[in-house]
Amino acid sequence: MSDPLPRPEDVYSQEFVLYAPDGSQFTTSMIEIDWLRHFGVRIAINWATQIGASVTLLLVLLLLTRRDKRNSSIFIMNALCLALNAIRSILQCVYLTTPYFHPYAVIANNYAHVTPAHRGISVASNTITLVLVVSILVSLSLQVWVVCITAKPLQKWIIIGGTSITALVAIGYRFAVMIISNKQTLKDQSMEAYNGLVDDMYITFAVSVWAYCAVFTFKLGHALLERKRLRMTQFGPMQIIFIMGCQTMVIPAIFTCLNFYDSVPELASQSITVICIFLPLSAIWAGLVASDSNVGGSGPDSHQRLFKNEFARSSSTTYGDRSHLTDNTFGSGKEPESPRGHNYHQTKDSVDNGIYMQKEWHVEAGEAGEAGEASEAVRAV
Repeated sequence: MSDPLPRPEDVYSQEFVLYAPDGSQFTTSMIEIDWLRHFGVRIAINWATQIGASVTLLLVLLLLTRRDKRNSSIFIMNALCLALNAIRSILQCVYLTTPYFHPYAVIANNYAHVTPAHRGISVASNTITLVLVVSILVSLSLQVWVVCITAKPLQKWIIIGGTSITALVAIGYRFAVMIISNKQTLKDQSMEAYNGLVDDMYITFAVSVWAYCAVFTFKLGHALLERKRLRMTQFGPMQIIFIMGCQTMVIPAIFTCLNFYDSVPELASQSITVICIFLPLSAIWAGLVASDSNVGGSGPDSHQRLFKNEFARSSSTTYGDRSHLTDNTFGSGKEPESPRGHNYHQTKDSVDNGIYMQKEWHVEAGEAGEAGEASEAVRAV
């Protein structure tokens, strides 16, 4: 029997001996066990929040999108992205319950208890991530095509061609990493030797998102400046898409940069989720505003009506006006974010129904009486 290890000064960092499958001994410590505990909790919280965000926004998208808009390509792609992202996140959470995340398997790098079903979960998660990235880039391509539809033919094809090339490059790298990762999963080997390829995959995806969103935001911003020059100062769908386009460009870009921040590797997967959330969110907001003539009224203060309309109505507005509103996953555990990488429309009338901030507004007596009668009727019911 080997001599016992000396008594440590700090018992929370003490070392202990484990046996390898071949009978040999190796030493590990409580520090590694504690690191694995922290990593598992952080990963579980990270992926669980993505499941909740994706499912919630998918339900909101289905409930708030008008029936005549549900057959559009953009709606279908946005809903598909959210559904795929939820499945991706669920599979990654399942990974934490498999033998891949057993403390001994991680520390000893021994995956003898991993079954083909567990490997199938990892392969499925990697494949779904590729399909999700393709769906995101297709959705961005459709929206860029819409904003460039009035551009000159040469300009339009240059923009669409350039963004399509960046998207194809990003998809190519993602496809290569998926193939290699799945092969390594079936062999129970890590992706450490392919870290450079994984970094290139992250970079090309970030560049592709930046290219799409920069074109998207620039074209909408230019259109807004032209409308302002023509005194078409309307706070409506275009302004909303512009605002959300800026967010869609900047926020995911920040998260893609976190791929290279080793202290929070689990946040790298959030970049895809943020894009999946912001794309349908902007369409929902713009669609609701487009169906409300009060919010979409013209005027220099129209942007303020978005908030004021919630508390007051103009004299031409009735209570029935609103009746029409209705990573890459790497589940194989062999990537840098895994423990084994530790090493490892109502068109607007010509009459403006908006509420101007410069004008005095009030509830007329007739309206107040009607409102009181309406409220009494409600109470009687």
